[in-house]
Amino acid sequence: MSTKLFFNFRLPCTLAGALLVLSGTSVSAAGNAEADAFPHFENYIKISGQAPSISGSKSSYQSRTTRPGDGGAGIEDLHLSRDLSKETTMVIDGRALVGSEDYLGKVNIAKNEVGVFETGYKRFRTFYDGVGGFFPLNKQWMPLQDTDLHIDRSKFWVEGTVTLPNAPVFTVRYINDLRTGRKDSTIWGDSSLTGLPNNVSPISPVRKMAPSYIEVNERHEMIEATVKHTVGQTTAQLTLLADRTDNDDTRFVTRFPGEVRPFPTPPSTVLLPSNQMNNQVVITEREAMETQTTGAHFVSDTVLNDKFTVRLNAAYDLIHSTLSGGRPLVTSTPTANGVVLVATDNYLGLAGGTRVKDYTGSIALDYHPSKNLLVKLAYRAQSEYIRGAMSYTVVSASGTPAVTVASTPRQGWSKLQQDVKTPVLELRYSGIKNLALYFNGSQRDLSGVERNSSAYNPLTAANGTLAIQRVTEDHGNYTAGASWKQSDVFTLRTEVFRKGHEDNTVGFDARIGDHYLLDSEYTGYKIFASVKPIPTLGFSTRLVTQRGEMQVTGYLPDFPAYDSLDSKSYTISESVDWNPNRFWYVQLTGSVVYHVISTIYPRAGVTPATSTAIAFDTNKVLQNSDNNYVTGTALTGFAIDKDTDAQLQLTYYKANNDNSILAPLTMPYGVAVKDIEISVGVKHRFNKDWIGMAKIGYVESKNDTSGGNSDYHGPLAYVSIDHAL
Repeated sequence: MSTKLFFNFRLPCTLAGALLVLSGTSVSAAGNAEADAFPHFENYIKISGQAPSISGSKSSYQSRTTRPGDGGAGIEDLHLSRDLSKETTMVIDGRALVGSEDYLGKVNIAKNEVGVFETGYKRFRTFYDGVGGFFPLNKQWMPLQDTDLHIDRSKFWVEGTVTLPNAPVFTVRYINDLRTGRKDSTIWGDSSLTGLPNNVSPISPVRKMAPSYIEVNERHEMIEATVKHTVGQTTAQLTLLADRTDNDDTRFVTRFPGEVRPFPTPPSTVLLPSNQMNNQVVITEREAMETQTTGAHFVSDTVLNDKFTVRLNAAYDLIHSTLSGGRPLVTSTPTANGVVLVATDNYLGLAGGTRVKDYTGSIALDYHPSKNLLVKLAYRAQSEYIRGAMSYTVVSASGTPAVTVASTPRQGWSKLQQDVKTPVLELRYSGIKNLALYFNGSQRDLSGVERNSSAYNPLTAANGTLAIQRVTEDHGNYTAGASWKQSDVFTLRTEVFRKGHEDNTVGFDARIGDHYLLDSEYTGYKIFASVKPIPTLGFSTRLVTQRGEMQVTGYLPDFPAYDSLDSKSYTISESVDWNPNRFWYVQLTGSVVYHVISTIYPRAGVTPATSTAIAFDTNKVLQNSDNNYVTGTALTGFAIDKDTDAQLQLTYYKANNDNSILAPLTMPYGVAVKDIEISVGVKHRFNKDWIGMAKIGYVESKNDTSGGNSDYHGPLAYVSIDHAL
């Protein structure tokens, strides 16, 4: 361990020395250097390349650092502005980085008193890690066969605006977004490969630890036309839009991969090997949805006088959606003649859709009774009408063994009408010297009636179980704060907030028994303090804390509400900025986060033994969820000479929420990881048109959550050159 730490800190020192020697100066030269600011190029091209040499899990490196594991190179930034005539300007921006698959091409042409035309395309890649769970008792590690996953997001747009003098402003915009690729899913499959026995009731050897992934194929298109005009003291804008989405995603999950039970099925008291406790089930869940939205939105602002401004807003949206998909399952089923594959489907031929009408209107008044006081009053109303229906077929298997397949059709429908009313109040007061006070508050109340029929067999029933339910929601959000600038030395900002949410569903008429309540409340405060005792030294401190509680109730009104969740979160951050002279700066930042969510722990207690099951500590099944971590960054830069700057940086992250002690009774999901990255770089101006940068560093990650299987480490290198055009 000591050797590894010595290498981590020795490497940047060695690299720093080498880079300073290559620059042709020494560190001591900084004391006499005349530091000139690097020029800002109006038109330029920046070419760069990065080359990591990662040992260990390359996919984990990519997902945690958002950088390609094989490196990349290309045009990092391009900006070109040209006057085509006295009235017309063209601006081109571009980027093309192979490896990270980050591309941008944008052209903007503007002509005075005529308008602006812009078109462009951009694309970037997000990396994901296809790993599953690690079970600490038997060191079982379950990644996907290919852990290198990514999603490519791309966008094409074209926009034109006509801005003729003394005329309305017309804008037409078209956008086409795509999202394609593969990403890991948090819905993991089951596995019995835990090393735990299957014949110790009621403790199950099964854990959710088999990895899964989603094949993503999504498109979003929008065309929008806007006209904006000012008449007198009123500015009004009308927008017509058409929006379309086409999503076709598929989730791939395997339950009990590689497992198959013996035939005939032995009694539950017989001890079986892990790979014979259950039968493998391969699930391919397709989720497809298309939506089409048309709408008209109107907004206006009218300045009545220097104290009153009225704002109006009205909108209408019509949304049609269709859904399709299925959930085929292929089960490896043991029979007297060997293992056979039995195909079933929970939602074969799923088809359905909804129709939504949405009406929204609001009125707001801005009132300035004095130059130090602003009062904003607003009222928003919304009515929504939703109708939906669906049908599918359930394909199930029965028998011993379960190889007899039968199909049953299913249908269902629902109708929902709901109204929303939201008053809003906002206050701003700055009449006290060096002190500003503010308050924001809104109360969103929803009421409606839902009628639905649960999925039923149309061959045997005209309808399913009918339900009529009164739906209400109550959402309150309130914030109050103050900002006090005592002097240039000390500034203090504070804020308190409350967020309350209550969702209530009560059946009536034919279904008077239905009842459901979800009630949550979050309160907290924020404090920010800035201290600058001397011009070259500054401290910034930020504290955020939040406490939340949630209550739920069951099916009948007679069931009292009970506490279902308790959440606590504390975050404290500190930053230090020090500029001892104009040749040298130091920045230090750090954060400590404590976040815990508890449900029934520690109230669960111990489940007593029965005649067929042993006693066990239920608290070790329903433990708290912890997300505690610390982060830190140290950055320093200094001038070597008037043409060369140097920079050293260290970043640190550590989370220690390991709960592997819970493995005998549940799946331990607590994260325990430590990341360190160190880099040193130089920036050099060769002449007025050329600037170069070189950086080299080292990265290391240790992940105990995965049993070290997703650890990585290795050196990094980055070079770039800026050239004025």
